[in-house]
Amino acid sequence: MTSVALFSGLQSPEIRPGTVHEIAGDQSIVSFAALLLGRTRGAPICWVGSSIDLYPPGLAGLALDPGRLVMAEAEREEDRLALLETALAGGLHAAGPVARISRLAVRRLALAARRGQAVGLVLNMGKASDSNAFATRWRIGAEPSGPDGARRWRAELLHAHGVPPGSFGLELGHDGATYAFDLAGGGTARQQPLRRAG
Repeated sequence: MTSVALFSGLQSPEIRPGTVHEIAGDQSIVSFAALLLGRTRGAPICWVGSSIDLYPPGLAGLALDPGRLVMAEAEREEDRLALLETALAGGLHAAGPVARISRLAVRRLALAARRGQAVGLVLNMGKASDSNAFATRWRIGAEPSGPDGARRWRAELLHAHGVPPGSFGLELGHDGATYAFDLAGGGTARQQPLRRAG
């Protein structure tokens, strides 16, 4: 798998194989995670949760093929973290929600992702962590739809190596591509969309 270039025309990090990323925020982080994972190719995607209520047609609208998903349920958080670690080490991309995550757990996930050359997403519905073992840390929120009804998110990059923090908007176009826009201006910068990962 090659890297996923998140935004063209902006100084931004890439989602590289063998890395783990934190996405904090409201319920919209689930759709944002699905959008990112839909840009990957090849390996199945393990979605871990205490209960799985993903809506397959909605995932398809985010360019995530529901046929690639492997669902895993675990009530206890330590079991969900263990499932994420196992999936990543085995070469599956993986995502799952957590309430709290220790620095040791983040390091373990990062090592597992590196071993399996997979992408891991930790979905944090609470306060964002401060662990720099995450390749990137984001805070994501829903934005009102664009003029043509396109889905939008507010994205705040909290941490990434070599890239300064910043806030901007993302819009999922009806063509399936994702574009960046200036939150202050509200318009859409129709730049080259996200590239699919190999």
